[in-house]
Amino acid sequence: MASGFVLKDVDVKNNAVVSFGELFVTIYPYLKKPVSAEYISREIKVKPSRIRAVLNKLYNHSLIDYKRCFDDDTGKYTYIWTLNHKKLETFLKDYNADAVSENAVASSEFPFICSGCKEPYSFESAVDCAFKCHKCGSTIDALE
Repeated sequence: MASGFVLKDVDVKNNAVVSFGELFVTIYPYLKKPVSAEYISREIKVKPSRIRAVLNKLYNHSLIDYKRCFDDDTGKYTYIWTLNHKKLETFLKDYNADAVSENAVASSEFPFICSGCKEPYSFESAVDCAFKCHKCGSTIDALE
């Protein structure tokens, strides 16, 4: 399993933070087995919507799958998420931050940039990092 790989390798961890947000590091240990966003939310005391945002980022890269189950007692659907650890490891190993940086600066997908190292950020990534660059610690500002 990739858990040691993701949390111990600094470059891989940084790639994960850039791709999925700072909250990913907290959520990741709970993804060792199928789990719901509500369960993770109760365990780490973060709103389920923030958990789902990270899970949806993983889903957009085809790194996680879900099953939808209807709960007769509550009348609501529950989503059970299952991470593909091998795909995640491959994704993070092959992640090319330089290529992302070159293409992202001109893209409206990344309207924020680090004032120090010029790393591009999406709004979600900037918020997840509290507008502090994960690489150099400088502030993240909006592109003009």
